[in-house]
Amino acid sequence: MELVYVRGVNYKIYKMKKQFTLIAALLGLGVTAAKAQTASLQVIHNCADAAAATVDIYAGNTLLINDLAFRNASITFTNISAGVNIVVGVAPGTSTSAAQSIATFTVNFAPNSRNIVVANGIVSPSGYTPGSATRPFTLSTFTLGLAAAPNGTTTSLLVHHGSTDAPTVDIVAPFTGTNPVAPNILVNNASYGAFAGYLNLPTADYKIQVRDQNSENVVAEYSAPLQTLGVGGAALTVLASGFLTPANNSNGPGFGLYVATAAGGSLIPLPTSTISSTRLQAIHNCADLLAAQVDVYMQSAATGTASFRLIDNFAFRTASSYIDVPVGQTISLFVAPSTSTSSAQAIATLTYNLASTSKYQLIASGIVSPVGYSPSSATAPFSLIANANVRERSLNANNTDVLVFHGSTDAPTVGVSAQGVGPVVSNLSYGQFNSTGYLNLPSNTPAGNYTLHLTNAAATTTLATYSAPLNTLGTTGLGLTVLASGFLNPANNSSGPAFGLWAALPAGGNLVQLPVLSGLSVKETALNQFISTYPNPATETFFIKNTSDKSGSVKLIDLTGKVIATQTLGEGVSTLNVSNLNSGVYFVEISIDDQRLVQKLVK
Repeated sequence: MELVYVRGVNYKIYKMKKQFTLIAALLGLGVTAAKAQTASLQVIHNCADAAAATVDIYAGNTLLINDLAFRNASITFTNISAGVNIVVGVAPGTSTSAAQSIATFTVNFAPNSRNIVVANGIVSPSGYTPGSATRPFTLSTFTLGLAAAPNGTTTSLLVHHGSTDAPTVDIVAPFTGTNPVAPNILVNNASYGAFAGYLNLPTADYKIQVRDQNSENVVAEYSAPLQTLGVGGAALTVLASGFLTPANNSNGPGFGLYVATAAGGSLIPLPTSTISSTRLQAIHNCADLLAAQVDVYMQSAATGTASFRLIDNFAFRTASSYIDVPVGQTISLFVAPSTSTSSAQAIATLTYNLASTSKYQLIASGIVSPVGYSPSSATAPFSLIANANVRERSLNANNTDVLVFHGSTDAPTVGVSAQGVGPVVSNLSYGQFNSTGYLNLPSNTPAGNYTLHLTNAAATTTLATYSAPLNTLGTTGLGLTVLASGFLNPANNSSGPAFGLWAALPAGGNLVQLPVLSGLSVKETALNQFISTYPNPATETFFIKNTSDKSGSVKLIDLTGKVIATQTLGEGVSTLNVSNLNSGVYFVEISIDDQRLVQKLVK
């Protein structure tokens, strides 16, 4: 074991011109220092316990760093002995010898390695949550430190989670990825005490968000003005520091992100910033055939001067995942036909100014076509109906939190009762969300499979009964939306999709149909097991294979809702001649008895 000798040296002396020679002499390496195996070392004090506000660092019995204060870093030593065991002691700043160390660690640095050592944890036996039993004082070492970034236009950031009471987090730079509304996750699932490795970022000015480990909720946002600070080419260490809840930790220093440079000294705090984003989910529940599939475009100051395609071929009864959207500025959403090439072809334009304190859901509802629907577009016009209080996850991990939305233009005011629970929704009219907000339904056991009764407004008559198998569907821990969707009277609405209850999950994708147990008959998708179609796209002939034992009919419908061809559907394979059609998107409506299936056809 090697002992290193430093006798009462003020640390600032290392900044003198003959730094290498002086350090070599101080470390007892003499004139042979150049031939010895060495490593470099920087120590960063990130222990927020008041009992360790200032510490001395000993190597063996020798003082190595004197009075290193919380949120300070030493200058980078350039030739610490390597390949030998060194006992490092950490003592209070008032110490006079290594015997007063509050913790000791044995280190052995690899030759030529660049080591960054961060002091974290709790020293005091009480007054902190979590305490020293679960977050003991420790030295966390990163052995692959960089002296500089790969080039002068890049900044290398080593990220370290050193906040004892902060959970596992993600580090996100909103609106900077190739897809401006997909979270640009710089660090995924950073847990206490861990280094996340280097981020090599183009030297620019960033907004940096600390989010929960699902990247869903922003804990805090900071400015990281790398370009303004002129740190191109530098390698820096960024630390999560302090307490998320100071009141539970002896009113210690609050949480923040701090930067250590190779020059040492006080860590640089990243300035807090107003939160610049929130989350939004879009759900397509417009049952008008003219809008069976749409494109959605978006434009805002944060995402650029031009609109971009947010959702391509957004189909009826599908939902987007939750996406990042800017707050505190005008957002324009353009809804256009699925054949569109730009937002200039929009059939509807809507603008919003969202708040970071809310999370949003936009549900496309209503009628686009001027004729063929009752109520018509004059009474129930196409719109995006917003809710500013939605959840991606349930408040209780054992529940499913369910929001109910009435999106059926021709259905009356209704109520919903859960069997064994009683009325859960009352007086719900078209275009409304459940006025009492989310239903908090236990779903972590088989009892979490519910039976729902759709009733009249007075809750005196059951109109239909549905199964809501929340446990079977694996929705425990999630927040979801159940929608009344389609037409109660398809015959009065261009033979559109029939009424039903459908669930939108936070991950998006196809809505999940709640099975009908009695009452209203919803059989739109029952034909899927008997009908197959091909090819798609089609140029000359479109084939429809019917494996049921019944015949039916086929309609070919264009984007305006006009029926341009009809024919019977027999058993086996039928053909539909499409050779005379213009290139574009059409809909093929297949009906057998009271069952109906609509599929998109691309020519």
